[in-house]
Amino acid sequence: MNLAAGIAGRFAVRSTLPAVPDPILVEALARARSVVTVLFDGVGERQLATHVPRGALARYRLRTLRSVFPSSTAPAVTSLATAAPPAEHGNPAWLIWSDRARAIVRTLPMDVRGDRRRAVSAAETWSWRPWPERAAAPSFAILPREIADSEYSRHAYGGSSRLAYARLDEIAPMVVDALRAAPQGASVFVYLPQFDATSHEAGWQSDAAAQVVRDFDGWFAALVERLRDVDALVLGTADHGFVDVAARDQLRLEDFPEIAACLEHPLCGEPRVPFCQVRAERRERFAEVVAASVGDAFAVHESDALLRAGWFGRVHDSRAASLPIAGRIGTHVLVPTRCVTLVDTVEGERAPRFIGMHGGTSDDEMRVPLVAAWRGEPLA
Repeated sequence: MNLAAGIAGRFAVRSTLPAVPDPILVEALARARSVVTVLFDGVGERQLATHVPRGALARYRLRTLRSVFPSSTAPAVTSLATAAPPAEHGNPAWLIWSDRARAIVRTLPMDVRGDRRRAVSAAETWSWRPWPERAAAPSFAILPREIADSEYSRHAYGGSSRLAYARLDEIAPMVVDALRAAPQGASVFVYLPQFDATSHEAGWQSDAAAQVVRDFDGWFAALVERLRDVDALVLGTADHGFVDVAARDQLRLEDFPEIAACLEHPLCGEPRVPFCQVRAERRERFAEVVAASVGDAFAVHESDALLRAGWFGRVHDSRAASLPIAGRIGTHVLVPTRCVTLVDTVEGERAPRFIGMHGGTSDDEMRVPLVAAWRGEPLA
């Protein structure tokens, strides 16, 4: 796989919409010797327009992309690593049921829910390999120090040289050094999780979250300027956007025992999009039970129907049942119809009381920007 094909594959991944190649981006990728891709975790179109409407990121904005479903970090970063949709790579959410482990796995920490000391092997969980392992050009992944050598990172960025950073101002010199180390061309991936972490705790509309985006904006402008004379296409995007969920709309499963009684094991998926493994004898009436318990807060879908309909990426009907994702999304998926979450707890954990959340299908969560700069100027 050549560099242009790998990068293009990253941005061709869609969940509910067909991929539409951008001719400007395709042309730029074809002529670029190197590509630098920055993932601003959580900075969707709404967040960008709200916090830096006239900033550098807005100036370099090329178009709107649509996140994967659920609109969350685990499926999205895996899609970027593999150039494949969740249906193909099989990592659909933060929490999945693992038949091998006979437990619920946290897919980015790669441990068991409720028992973080029980590590899970990436090689035994995932059948996918990252696209840089097949690429002719060298690749680099610049990651936060805390996760640079994690089990997930070692797998997802296989084929790449992983570089760890502690502060934002350390990243640009790493990018420059990586490009100098590969004069024939390279792919450099930079992961920035700071807005996501701040928005979960304080809300995406908070002053703290706004300051993070302003810092990103200034940093990106400086990076583009630093690479003005370098033959490198600089891209930026997000894995998802955000919504802020009021405390009264953060629903807890223990308050709805009728729903809990239908389930074989605790919830998987995301707080915005719970995956439910419903007992066989309760499946026929499960939608009625949910409606009677939480009203119209969630639409109840059979997981297999969403998979075949392409919500997790387009698949051929004949292959749906054999894909790794098929056993990981439960029998039913609850899709929010308004700004709510549903969580439960297991022994050994405390349920987070996050304000900012994502995973749903609203525009604020699904619509993300693609920004692009070439020799210091916007592509468009």
